[in-house]
Amino acid sequence: MPEAGGRTAGGAPSSERPGSAAGSGSAKGAAPAERSEAERAADAAAVIARAEAVVAEAAGSGGLYTRPYGKPHSYLRDRSHPGERRTKRRNMLVTVAASIATALVVILLVGTGMIGNPTDTGNTADRPRQAADDGPRVRAPAGGNTYHPDIPRREMEAVIADRSRALAGRNADAFVAPIDPAATNLLAEQRRLFANLTQIPFAESRYVAPADPGPTPSDLETAAAQATAAAPSRPTADIVVSFVHRVEGTDPQPVAENYRWTFARASAGAPLWLIAVSAAPYVSVTYPMPWDQAALVVEQRPHVVLFASVSHKSKASGWADKAETAAQRDLAAWRGPQLPVTRFLVYVTPDRRTFNEMSESRELANADGVCASLAPNTVVPLGDKTTRWTGCRVFLDGAGEAFDTRNDTGFMSLVEHELGHAMVAGFAAVRAQPPTWVAEGFAESLPWSDPRLSNGHVEAVREHLADGKFTGRLPTDADVYSPDPDTAAASYHYAMQAIRYMAKEFGADKAHTFVAEVYRDPSRLDAALTAATGLDRVTFEQKWSAYVKRNPGS
Repeated sequence: MPEAGGRTAGGAPSSERPGSAAGSGSAKGAAPAERSEAERAADAAAVIARAEAVVAEAAGSGGLYTRPYGKPHSYLRDRSHPGERRTKRRNMLVTVAASIATALVVILLVGTGMIGNPTDTGNTADRPRQAADDGPRVRAPAGGNTYHPDIPRREMEAVIADRSRALAGRNADAFVAPIDPAATNLLAEQRRLFANLTQIPFAESRYVAPADPGPTPSDLETAAAQATAAAPSRPTADIVVSFVHRVEGTDPQPVAENYRWTFARASAGAPLWLIAVSAAPYVSVTYPMPWDQAALVVEQRPHVVLFASVSHKSKASGWADKAETAAQRDLAAWRGPQLPVTRFLVYVTPDRRTFNEMSESRELANADGVCASLAPNTVVPLGDKTTRWTGCRVFLDGAGEAFDTRNDTGFMSLVEHELGHAMVAGFAAVRAQPPTWVAEGFAESLPWSDPRLSNGHVEAVREHLADGKFTGRLPTDADVYSPDPDTAAASYHYAMQAIRYMAKEFGADKAHTFVAEVYRDPSRLDAALTAATGLDRVTFEQKWSAYVKRNPGS
């Protein structure tokens, strides 16, 4: 797999700027025709807008962004104990941006000579406003990096390399040495980051700068002219930085978290300072990670690495023990093919705000858990059906009902469900997604089939059946994610009953092999169903429908 810092779009060497627009006939290495800054900006905006439109269209069809099995919804389940509520949860596949959304942007921009870094795609919507005392920056056509003649890229890359060495050497002072002493908040945040990172069992970790074509001569001429006109403003420049890492036992391959670092210096030749760290454009889905959020305590168990805020230090060990028990139960219940991973990273957030930031589930007021699957640190071309998810991050709302000390059943049920998603996520290709009823049905079947958990019934399902709303057909994504909460709750439960029925009637080994096969290739769902049950879909639905009616809401 190519290094994040060594790849270029279209195979162009990182020292070269890609050629001019396709069909121009320009000889390799020929200087591009001089164009005004306004013309270059207009070209970049047009191509980026086109890329964003295709991204949006593909997201709606599942063709580019692998979405979280459609739009997730929470649901409520009555329990056998009065007043006890089932926790709400969802599964979310999160794409490391260098692997998914940016792949199409690369395709669109390479032909115009406007991009050399697949992780640097030009969306500046989330860029912090430039400080009033900062000098002008020339935005690279690719977007995420900006240039200034007084801040050579090689100097920024040297700082990035020094940070990798500082982390490897556990040298806190060297880790924060490049930070502007006046940036006191950033200094404190980065010291906290260092303390967090040194607790985590990384099998590998490094900071790299993805390849960039660099500015054209006219870019630098413009920057120099602007810098002269704006003197004595402080020169600044941005660079996209990837934190490439692999947590021991949880990540089969490295994944990347993408930042944008902003550098400044008082004048040419003055010390170079890091003055800001933020999310890289277009790839902010990978940022922040738990270690960016708060001071952490890290608890390790054979099958779990659990992060919690230091505010929950007294509870973290107990949570890790329970999560380890949930992992062992899920692993013991599995009867399918060998699992991609058997160790899981779990982050219990300190509050709801942090959970929302981590899970991007602000629209789900009742979601208490999210399983986020990450793509490997490589570009996944359109049409690729072989590159699979690697590693997961399970986020749990530490302020949710499941963490009520009186609700041990709710905690175990939540964690068994989310770890169920994490267990099988690695079977799935990044550019394919299993039907929701398979994904959610399997994850929910684990706590429902655990005899140690007291499962009651779902009153909404009984009402749904009594009202004649049950169609006898396997739930679609639209059913599970219906805006009607009763329909969503019933469909979610019917999905669980489909997997549970399959396991009871044909064996857990057949049911779990079916799940793995559908994750591997969703287009073969009918073939996998027949292989597991000997039935076609129509006959299976008829028999499962009868099972649902015999076991209403349970």
